[in-house]
Amino acid sequence: MNYAVITIPDFSLHALRRSEPDLARKPVALIEGEGRKAVLVQVSPEALGVERGLAVSLAMARCPGIVLRTRDLKAETDSHRLLVAAAFTLSPRVEITGPECCTVDLQGANPEQTERAMRQGVADLMRMGLPARPGAAATPLLAHYAACCAEPVLVVRDAREFLHDLPLSFAEPTARQAEVLDGWGIRTLGQLAALPKAEVGQRLGTEGAALWERAAGETTRPLRLTQPTQTFASAWDYEPGIDNIEPLFFKLRRYAECLAFELRSAGFVAESLALTLLLEDETDYWREYQLPEPNTDVEGWLKVMHSQLESLTLPARVVTVRFVAKPTRPLVKQEGLFDTGLRDPHAFWENLAKVSAILGEERVGTPVLEDTWRPDSFTLERPAESVPAPGPAAVHPPQGGVLRRFRPPRPVLVMMENSRPSGISGYASGAVQAAAGPWRASGDWWRPDHWAVETWHVEMETGEIFQLARTAGGWTIEGVVD
Repeated sequence: MNYAVITIPDFSLHALRRSEPDLARKPVALIEGEGRKAVLVQVSPEALGVERGLAVSLAMARCPGIVLRTRDLKAETDSHRLLVAAAFTLSPRVEITGPECCTVDLQGANPEQTERAMRQGVADLMRMGLPARPGAAATPLLAHYAACCAEPVLVVRDAREFLHDLPLSFAEPTARQAEVLDGWGIRTLGQLAALPKAEVGQRLGTEGAALWERAAGETTRPLRLTQPTQTFASAWDYEPGIDNIEPLFFKLRRYAECLAFELRSAGFVAESLALTLLLEDETDYWREYQLPEPNTDVEGWLKVMHSQLESLTLPARVVTVRFVAKPTRPLVKQEGLFDTGLRDPHAFWENLAKVSAILGEERVGTPVLEDTWRPDSFTLERPAESVPAPGPAAVHPPQGGVLRRFRPPRPVLVMMENSRPSGISGYASGAVQAAAGPWRASGDWWRPDHWAVETWHVEMETGEIFQLARTAGGWTIEGVVD
């Protein structure tokens, strides 16, 4: 098999039903035209007694309760994106043949893996409300015939046997050609392909020869290839607006599943998510969610966003939502033999998101020392996904007392005598028996937030040893020395 075609019969109808879950299992039909000229163009299986081309008034009489709708172009655009994404799971060479059909160049692909991918693509699209039918064969036309006959997947290995019983209408003969061939007793593609091509051409002309080629499945053509999408975003409206997150998450889940499917088909994962809520008062709420690790786990996405949104209070109702996933390539890593990973990563990151929602993202993380001489200077970084094995012991182990820092430092008043601390008032009050220092340090003189500190160690009457620091803000006790 060199080519595959993925098609969705009654595409417009299924796109509409997918966008409106309330229409599931109900008799639904799409109509075209106005007034008495309106007719049915696509009909759901639940609409018993009606068929395409039937007048609207007659359809309503035959099937009471039938839901009549016109096409929803926004729903068709969203569904078409999923169809294209499914096609890219088979090969990077994809042609958008029509709104409901894609043709894929499979030359060089592994047949067994391709067939498994087709079946997986059918399952994914079916789960999202789109009953796709893929077919594969030696030419694009044969693959199209196979897709029209697939239930749900059809791979043509013997073209002559496959074409033998297919109706002649598959080759789309003109009315005159159909009349002539019917007089010859030709009613299937196989019967026409069994005739000599040259003799068919002599009797029916060049159009007859082209019809014979279509009947034999020999028609081939270069594909008009398209590029996979590099932008993964969805937007939808609410009319009237909504004032709580429950309706928001109902649609957010469905659109998140679509974006995750598109990311996987293009070989990407989501690095971060961005959610924009446009409000009735023409203001907006924007929030970016950093994922613990790049992934396409929809449940994990929703948990991260729910933790942030459940306590959100907006000044007006939401009328439009835009959801964007920032793509990146999947991470490939190998843990060390003695590294310790998280037992339940999803629970860990979910709880971390809840804490961040309460305290603020800038206050949650793992403290890491900054590359500076500024004492006790650190920043908060995202927690590591695994705890590495302990490093080797220091060649020269630390000696002396241990400073146990106070966070935050305790402000105090310090009495000086001969330029040395002689007494403290505040957190620890009393006379200073001995003092060592000062040790002065400064830095970042070129920045507005430059710093300078003077440090002392003092021993109190009680025997406690404190570390004092004097800055532009005054004196503080930074900690106690054990």
